[in-house]
Amino acid sequence: MARSIKDIEEELMALSEQDRSRIALDLIRSLNKDDERLSREEWNAAWVEEANRRLEEIERGEVELLSHEEVMASLRSALKN
Repeated sequence: MARSIKDIEEELMALSEQDRSRIALDLIRSLNKDDERLSREEWNAAWVEEANRRLEEIERGEVELLSHEEVMASLRSALKN
């Protein structure tokens, strides 16, 4: 009998942070339809580039920053619906 997604998620969440990170990276890579494989260095460089892009948007005032409390309230509201 196949295990449910919920059972698999619970098992994965019981793993160490390092193991969950490795599995998450592998899953994300598996979704790449072009079968492009990035090295760890390329992956890290891509995230640095993305972080810099987001920082520039913040500095230019193009995005609205929310506090932790605002984000959590929004998430709680969305989950209730």
